[in-house]
Amino acid sequence: MQTTRQQPTAPQISCLFVPSLALAVELAERPGMASGVGAGEQPAALADEAGLRVAEASLAALDRGVRPGQTLREAVAYCPTLAVLEPRPARARHVAAQLVAAVEAVSPLVEEAAPGEVYADLRGLDGLYPRPGALEQALLAAAQIDGKALGGKALGARLGVAGSRFTARAAAHAAAPGEWLRVAAAEARAFLAPLPGEWLPLEAAEQGWLRLLGLETLGDLAALPRHAVEAQFGPAGGQAWLAARGEDPTPLTPRRFRERVIETAQAQPPLVSREAVLHTVEQLLGRALRQPQAQRRFVRAVRLQATTEDEHAWERTRVLKEPTGDRARLWTAIRPALEAAEFGGPIAELTLELGGLTAESARQVGLFREYARRREQLDEMTRHLKVRYGQSPLRRVVAVEPWSRIPERRHALIDYDP
Repeated sequence: MQTTRQQPTAPQISCLFVPSLALAVELAERPGMASGVGAGEQPAALADEAGLRVAEASLAALDRGVRPGQTLREAVAYCPTLAVLEPRPARARHVAAQLVAAVEAVSPLVEEAAPGEVYADLRGLDGLYPRPGALEQALLAAAQIDGKALGGKALGARLGVAGSRFTARAAAHAAAPGEWLRVAAAEARAFLAPLPGEWLPLEAAEQGWLRLLGLETLGDLAALPRHAVEAQFGPAGGQAWLAARGEDPTPLTPRRFRERVIETAQAQPPLVSREAVLHTVEQLLGRALRQPQAQRRFVRAVRLQATTEDEHAWERTRVLKEPTGDRARLWTAIRPALEAAEFGGPIAELTLELGGLTAESARQVGLFREYARRREQLDEMTRHLKVRYGQSPLRRVVAVEPWSRIPERRHALIDYDP
């Protein structure tokens, strides 16, 4: 069953949304337990990793007063029939990665805003999915776990399609589990008007100020002049005002392609001793360096991931100060992290990832090394920071209109990307 608010037109932005992904994964794998949607179903909550507080709660639990952040004792006092589930971060992370990979199979421009909230740019895909609803069904097919035919309804996935990012997100929130909702640009403001103002991308203090002003719905905010909203909330208020009118200008930030080499080892029985873990990771490093993508190249970053027997996750990333392709130097860099690690249980799976691969296969000392030494150091530091933080933190000044009488137009700052 699908829901639509218009005749089929070319979609632009989609939002695949799974509320409380970690809890949804646990409930989807327990057919005997209700999903928490509707009356008469067993309320459920997911504990945090410390096992002391509520991390996520189902709708049935929320209706009975359970709230994220409460202690488990308080939650059980509010709801004696509450089913408390233990978290499995590795499992939730794996399902979140599956959602992103499945959406990337439909659209090349994908952004993961949060685990269980994936956006995609759908422009130009109508020719590949000419049948009405085929594109939406292909995106909802991403809501499967390990390829099992659980379907989007079991995971509680919803899909929203609209002309702007915020409208697509609101449509996904408003859609029923396992269904999709498409909103036309001409109908966006009318669709958003009755929705609650708490859906706006504002901080908690700003949300409280909205309630104090009596602005309960998006329509209440959209009816005000923009300058009045910006006077109260600043630039964030202007963005929220545009979003409430269905004119959200926020673009997608697609994931950048990262060339990497990944090696994984599954242990049966799980690894208990640290010596066994060190030996396995050392073998993974040798296998990774023998892959064709890594041969005769340098490595700038190494990421280690471990999944325990009860599906808890451990992860460390080591960004090298100087890229290298030498196995001994790489092992020297990552071994201390393994020796100091506290995994929290027997290791069932180990993953090693080599990233930041360079085109260098060797280094040669230049004739005029002193002349170029400072520039080389700056470029090397910039590459190191870019791998570590995902973007270049340095800018450089370039001449744009040096003849202009307005000083601000003469020069501009752009990313320094060696």
